[in-house]
Amino acid sequence: MEDYDIIIVGSGPAGASAAIYAKRNGMNVAVLDSGTIGGQLSTSSEVENYLGFPKMTGMEWSERTKNHLEHFNIPIILDTAESITRADGMYKVSLTSGGSIAAYSIILATGSRHRHLGVKGEEEFFGKGVSYCATCDGYFFKGKNVAVVGGGNTAIEYALFLSNIASKVYLIHRRDEFRAEKVEVDKLSQVPTIETVLSSVIVEIFGSDAVRGIKVRNVKTGDESQIDVEGVFIAIGTVPNNDLAKAIGLELTDRGFIKTDENGRTSMEGIFAAGDVTGRGKAQAIGAAAEGMVAGISSSHYVQSIKLKK
Repeated sequence: MEDYDIIIVGSGPAGASAAIYAKRNGMNVAVLDSGTIGGQLSTSSEVENYLGFPKMTGMEWSERTKNHLEHFNIPIILDTAESITRADGMYKVSLTSGGSIAAYSIILATGSRHRHLGVKGEEEFFGKGVSYCATCDGYFFKGKNVAVVGGGNTAIEYALFLSNIASKVYLIHRRDEFRAEKVEVDKLSQVPTIETVLSSVIVEIFGSDAVRGIKVRNVKTGDESQIDVEGVFIAIGTVPNNDLAKAIGLELTDRGFIKTDENGRTSMEGIFAAGDVTGRGKAQAIGAAAEGMVAGISSSHYVQSIKLKK
């Protein structure tokens, strides 16, 4: 079993940032990830809103992240954390491969995943018209017709944001009224290019090489109709990747996100969290990276205090 000062679980913007800042604070760190280096952003077709990088693909983001970690000689362990236990002042991380690693402190940057509609065409057209982030991908639909699905604040924000880019925005919600804050809902009536489609659900997303339209069913009448759109933005919430957090008994919010203070500390000593798994940062890479920075520095200070006591 190899020992480190800090183990970061997750290599997205939060995890990579935490690792870099901890390393620069003199820590012996390792990044553990079972997927593509760079996190969820690595699956994006194009990234245009990260400061200093006007345009890059998700794979370029992944490669840049990997290169940055390697520049600081930070080991990247491609494996899955099965469990985390504590003994003798160290946290032991058991891996799927059968091995284990240990550290004084753990930073959970496991991210979140978008809640899906689960309808025909959703997976097929992901990145080809289907998106879960209007601020990430909205620009590519300038002058086009798009649909936004959802009834909360995020869906309203997406519709308002896209109304400045797209020619027409259809806002589709399964209930007969939005659950977003009234002040947000009131804004919709001020934008003529937004059309609300209430008591309705998408039953299919269709197209050829890209999205060309959606089939919508009215949940009250059962009637189905077709709407021609080239983009579908799904905003029905996110699901935090919180399995590890739940397993070790960390305090969570009512939505399942890890509770942290302003320094990234969780309810368990020596465990920190950053990025989308905390439910902060507007689900944006730059916000997650900032949280990672805070957690990386805070975790370093924690480890330094332990070493001083020894």
